[in-house]
Amino acid sequence: MKNTKKGFTLVELLVVIAILAILATVAVVGYTSFLKKADLSNDQAFIAQANTTLQAAAIPNGFKSAGEAINALNTNGFEGKYTPYSSEHYYGYHIDSNKLYLVNNKGEIIFPENSNVSADSLWYIWGNNAVDKVPGATKYVSLVSITGEGGYFSTHFADGTYTLDLAGKAMAYTGSPLTNVTVINGKLVAGATLGEGADKMEEVIVENIVSGTAEERTVIENQVFFYSEALRNKVESTPNVTYQNCYFYNWVAQGAGLMRNNVTFDGCTFIDATSYVFNIQGDSDTAYEGTFTVTNCEFINCARVFNIPLYVLGEDNPGEIIITNNTFHPVTGEKRSFMQIYSAQTSDNADATKVGYIDITISGNNFLGIATSQAGLITLRESLVQSDSNKLTADHITITNNTISSKVPADKYVVNDDGKLDSAFANYTATEFKAALAAMVTNSKK
Repeated sequence: MKNTKKGFTLVELLVVIAILAILATVAVVGYTSFLKKADLSNDQAFIAQANTTLQAAAIPNGFKSAGEAINALNTNGFEGKYTPYSSEHYYGYHIDSNKLYLVNNKGEIIFPENSNVSADSLWYIWGNNAVDKVPGATKYVSLVSITGEGGYFSTHFADGTYTLDLAGKAMAYTGSPLTNVTVINGKLVAGATLGEGADKMEEVIVENIVSGTAEERTVIENQVFFYSEALRNKVESTPNVTYQNCYFYNWVAQGAGLMRNNVTFDGCTFIDATSYVFNIQGDSDTAYEGTFTVTNCEFINCARVFNIPLYVLGEDNPGEIIITNNTFHPVTGEKRSFMQIYSAQTSDNADATKVGYIDITISGNNFLGIATSQAGLITLRESLVQSDSNKLTADHITITNNTISSKVPADKYVVNDDGKLDSAFANYTATEFKAALAAMVTNSKK
């Protein structure tokens, strides 16, 4: 007998395809719902952790502003984490309750639940991104200094009336002034209205150092500098100048000219530097003699600050570096420190057997804490920890009377490059030098 195989009919295939399509739709909907629940759970966990940190950080005096609270979170490792996992949701801070809240795009607080706080009373977080703009919100804490002359900032803040908490940073917006924006708790250069707790500078943006020779004008006061390579080179090459109460934005220094030319920064503020603010190295065509002084300055939102040579080959008396009475906010550069010490700089035609130590004074400074991504207070560069151990001496370094936050553990006072362990280096020679520096930092605490 002949066997006959019967296939599926077209109707049966269509039914199967329809069933599979329904199952796929159900699966996608279910998966999407799962992702939304997961994102919401992550947001709730973030806010719970942040609120625990806020309650602890507010002891004993509480926070006077939303910006102060957000800075406290940044110091404790929350910087860069203010974008909610949930789409079209926002984090907002309430001063009276000292809590973060999760708000949806309908202006409803959905976590913590059963809150008596209204969404329009919250301070939202502005990181200079379009997604940070919250529908209907009028109060923001800025994570960055507002600078530049493009239309980006005005695009988001031209309509409505806003209050911007600068959290110690600055606004130097050089487009058309936004009279509907009031800034508080920071430095206003130009572009908005001065509010309570904000300091106003002269409304002037200078592109060049003031005219005249160094002999005619040795003190430059109350000026605002935006980084450019040409301007940096001019600052470093102009001798015998004191910059007093000036503001430097996005400053990136390079070269030893500051030291060679006896340059002083007194009472200046450095904001949003993306690399070293002071990098005392570079070409070797000029001697390192001279004095470089940084005193009474403040460093805010800077990736790192000092890169300092320990000694100079080929010079007997290579000068001194004085760092006194400054305030250091945590650095933003990953695995960076406030200060890095490296081994040698070499003068032209140097006799490598002649070692001249730079006199380094670090005194009376206030270190407000370190970020979780920060290596420590002082970093020893890799070239130093693998150099000739006979040249490693702290005899020319003075560290005294510094205020160091209790949140900085002692093992973070002096660290190796990138925070590496001593054992990570094939040839580690800085054990005694590192211990001597750490002891000086410890004994310097007021």
